[in-house]
Amino acid sequence: MLSTHLVLRAVKPETNVNRVYEIRINKGLFDSWLVIIGYGRYGGGTCQKIYSFFNELDATAFVHKNLKKRFQSHKRIGCYYKIVKASGFEGGMSIF
Repeated sequence: MLSTHLVLRAVKPETNVNRVYEIRINKGLFDSWLVIIGYGRYGGGTCQKIYSFFNELDATAFVHKNLKKRFQSHKRIGCYYKIVKASGFEGGMSIF
């Protein structure tokens, strides 16, 4: 079963920013694709949302849209998200 996991983190102590953003992509039952988004303050509880897609193309487009927003975060929160963990990209879905 395909499983991809990406963890992003934004830290700026001067403005008390310490955020985490996780994306998990899993192949679900009946050939569906699940994108699980987790976000919140690092060290605290994170909120999770689960999205289901019928094909890989739609799931990839959704992930690209979300990553684009995270990588433009300096406009909103004053610092950039950085990739702290990436796993499951060997021969699987390419989200970059």
